Amino acid sequence: MRTARRVATVLIGTAALLGALASQAAAIGIDLGGGLTF
Repeated sequence: MRTARRVATVLIGTAALLGALASQAAAIGIDLGGGLTF
C-alpha cells in the first residue's frame, strides 16, 4: 500500500515536471516563432 502511494507520487511528480518542461518549451517556441505565427 505504501509502495503504491510512493509510486503514484513519483509518477505524478514526473508528469508535472514533464508538463512544466513542455509548456516552457512551447512558450520558448512561441517566443522564437511568434513574429511568424502571430
